Formats: sequence, C-alpha cells, structure tokens
Amino acid sequence: MCSSNESEPDDGDNQNYTEPEGAFGPVLLNRQRQVRADWSDLRAFLFKVQSHVARKPFSVCLVSDRAIRRYNRQYRHQDKPTDVLSFRVENDPEYLGDIVISVETAQENAANYRLKLNDEIKILALHGVLHLMGYDHESDRGEMSRVERLWSSRMGLAAGLTARTRASRALLSAGGRY
Repeated sequence: MCSSNESEPDDGDNQNYTEPEGAFGPVLLNRQRQVRADWSDLRAFLFKVQSHVARKPFSVCLVSDRAIRRYNRQYRHQDKPTDVLSFRVENDPEYLGDIVISVETAQENAANYRLKLNDEIKILALHGVLHLMGYDHESDRGEMSRVERLWSSRMGLAAGLTARTRASRALLSAGGRY
C-alpha cells in the first residue's frame, strides 16, 4: 500500500531500527513529513500487538491527511481525510495486511481526547489490526467493540476507537460537543 515510490518520501526515521533477532514482525513506514517523532515506542507496541493479538505480520504506514484522503477517495469513495484505513490481504495466509494512519488527524484526535500522539496512533493501529483480522464494527453487533475494549485494557491504552466514536456520536446527538 505505501510503497517506496509513493509521493511522500521516507523521512529517514526508519533507518536506525532493527527487528528483534529472529523475528519477522510488523513493518512501520513513516511516509509523512509534518510530524517528526521518535517512533521506537510505537514499533515496540506493534511487535506486542503482533505477538498477542494478530499472530501474523502486518504493516503500518504513517501518512499525511492529503495521502489518506487520496486512499479514502480511491477505496471508500469518500473524498475526505480519515484517521485510519485497513487493507486486508485475502490471498496470503502468512500476512494480515496494511494499515494506513494519518498522523495529522491522529494529532487532532490526540488533542481532542487529551492523549499523547503516540498513544493515539497506538489506538488507531490496534483498531486497524482488528479490522485486518476480520472484525467490522459497522456490522458485527458490538463484537469488535468488545474485543477492542479487552485488548485496549490489556495493552494499557485509553478507550478503544469504536467505544470513543460511539460515545462521541451519543453526545453529539444529545446536543453536546466533544
């Protein structure tokens, strides 16, 4: 999904990282230039998600709002940026798929929910992994929300994305603001 010939080049944050010995783990690609950060904590979290939740490798690609808007328009026919998109791989039993996260939108979400950016991206990554595993909060009658709540708690994260989104919608429909 986020190959090296995408329009937003790698900013170099990937160069000094090595995977734990003998591991074929998740890949983190930074294809955005708006936010410079130390992503090592995120990389460690992704390995934890793979070993405890996913059981298969996956990739997470950090992009700009402009890039995720392009993906959202192309694959979901929604011409707007979003926070996370998941692209499940059906024909490879050894690889789950790709997750694309907008760092700009994640930064806005983090500010709105009073979280650190890294924690927001972890929430989005876990949400994306659950989609790769086949969960779908739009059609599964709360199953994804329950699983997300369980893993968020076990991994020390704030409320999962589905629970947070549901609470925000309820508040907005009652006339409040989040």
